Amino acid sequence: MSGNKRLLITRLAWVIIPIIMGALMYLKGRKVPVLFERWLLYNSKETSSFPGSIWIPDYLWGVSLWMAMVVVWNGWERIPMGWKIGIALMVSATELFQWLGWMHGTGDWIDVVMYQMSILTVYILHKTKCI
Repeated sequence: MSGNKRLLITRLAWVIIPIIMGALMYLKGRKVPVLFERWLLYNSKETSSFPGSIWIPDYLWGVSLWMAMVVVWNGWERIPMGWKIGIALMVSATELFQWLGWMHGTGDWIDVVMYQMSILTVYILHKTKCI
């Protein structure tokens, strides 16, 4: 397998696996049913409110989002700075809008920390040449 193909597979794995892991944690870690469960026709009454089950899915989905951008632009350094700043601000702003009551949700500041950690994770993976 060529180096480019291996790199693409690695990057795609960093997109797909966090989405799946985040969805499973989200579904299992909630104390009450959410709309997301109806979209997936998921009807389990079991929940396990394990520590971090509220925030870890946001981190995983953030990693997936940023890795998808790495795939689309074929590398972290090729993602236009406007996109990096715009998406970081937009995703973080949704938490502020939820806190203000302008959007549905809870507006959790730890979610903002998770989003920033996901950016840092993908940047570190890039700098260490893992992706």
